[in-house]
Amino acid sequence: MFFAPKDPSSVSRMVKSWCREVGLHGRYDSHTMRKIWGYHQRKTSDAPLPLLMRAYGHATAAQPLRYLFIQSRELEDLFLGVDL
Repeated sequence: MFFAPKDPSSVSRMVKSWCREVGLHGRYDSHTMRKIWGYHQRKTSDAPLPLLMRAYGHATAAQPLRYLFIQSRELEDLFLGVDL
């Protein structure tokens, strides 16, 4: 049976409990899951940033750029790879 928690704090408690059970140390919570989901969508499904922005409910591109760990080097590579 699938349990769908109604609030983020319930999910955070569940994630923290799971991490303790498997011996993971660190700060893991529902927000961590949210970030991992978006990162996975970007890397494996090549999901476009506007789609991820909408999924996250972000109003500006700066928010998901931080979430998805898009680094300045990755942006440089993007621009340097353009053939003019």
